[in-house]
Amino acid sequence: MHKQPLTRIVRKPASELRLHPLAQRDIVPAKLKKLMAELDLDAIGVLHAVAYQIDGEEGPWIIDGQHRWRALMDHGLGEWVVDVKLHLGITDHAGASALFLKLNDRSPVSPYDKFLNEVRAEFPAAVSIYNLLGSRGLRFARNSADGQVCCPAALKKVYGMDSGKALGLALDTILAAWGKTAAAMEGAIFEGIGLVYGAYHDRVERPALVNRLAKYSGGPGKLIGDAKGLKNFRKAPLPRCVAEVVIGQYNVGRRVGRLDPL
Repeated sequence: MHKQPLTRIVRKPASELRLHPLAQRDIVPAKLKKLMAELDLDAIGVLHAVAYQIDGEEGPWIIDGQHRWRALMDHGLGEWVVDVKLHLGITDHAGASALFLKLNDRSPVSPYDKFLNEVRAEFPAAVSIYNLLGSRGLRFARNSADGQVCCPAALKKVYGMDSGKALGLALDTILAAWGKTAAAMEGAIFEGIGLVYGAYHDRVERPALVNRLAKYSGGPGKLIGDAKGLKNFRKAPLPRCVAEVVIGQYNVGRRVGRLDPL
């Protein structure tokens, strides 16, 4: 008995295709400009798409090849027939986002776009991190700003220490000490404080650490600056130096319950 194929190639005018509303990344202007200038109609290649219904439309919805499609449309070549590989087994946004990640595994996708598609593909760690941020009134964004976080690599690293416990404690500590200020929404801050909780767990008295950080002269920006100075001396990664500075601040005036350097 033959297995039902999960994909098939169809040929469609470019104008009949649509960009998937979620399983995508932002257009890269430089890449599009180059394609517009050097468009070769004989080298468009195969576009990947899905065809489940979204808001009453069947698509096909482009998952991979949006720059080539956009170049055709911007040149007024919507009637040009292109080869489209339809992925028939995908029927929802989670599957479409997982396909996007698979197709773009070796191509340069920004950490922001990759993380968002991991969330949409319902990758457990990404969903948990996204929810940890949201439950604290923080938003994952392309750029850091007040209340905006844009450091998926740091978040994933801390989350991976203990499935999110250290990350949750780090987030709560940062917010209690400095609020949602942009200076505190830095990856090295999250990772450094996360390293402290990951190493010492319940030995850290969180209220005491919050108090010490809140009183740190110059706030999170100065803490990062001091950690960079230590990094130049120690030749250690910046998050680890943040952790060392935090531990030093925590230990000031403590006779018992001091934390050893990492």
